[in-house]
Amino acid sequence: MQPTDIPVAAVMAEGVPTIGPATPLPEVFERFAAPGCTDLVVAGEDNRFLGFITALDLLAAVGPVVGVRSRRKTACLECLLRRDVTVAADIMTRSHITVPATATLREAMEAMERYRYPVLIVVDRDGVAVGRLEVCMIIAHLRVAGHL
Repeated sequence: MQPTDIPVAAVMAEGVPTIGPATPLPEVFERFAAPGCTDLVVAGEDNRFLGFITALDLLAAVGPVVGVRSRRKTACLECLLRRDVTVAADIMTRSHITVPATATLREAMEAMERYRYPVLIVVDRDGVAVGRLEVCMIIAHLRVAGHL
């Protein structure tokens, strides 16, 4: 077996921070204000993966110059927070990057390269987010296993 044929489930970090699509934006800001903030997975009532919010998505929502993927932009932070209807679903990235838990590291690395994003959300066969895989985790695994 090649080192890149290992299932992502053997390398991923289990459990991912999730929020519901109706989470008010001030709460999303609060989650990102914590040290070591990470992307937030947006999951429905059935825990199925709907999308995710990155720090850049959040910044793009308040600063029109920062946007990477987000389409909705608001000119000022106060304006954004004043609107009662702004929730996580309004700013999440819907063109999510996921891999099934049965994928191999090779397939994960190909997805990271194709989408030019170093983080993947690992989903089970029901579409529930079960883990997170970062390029750093793959590098560390290959290094420890003696392949780098």
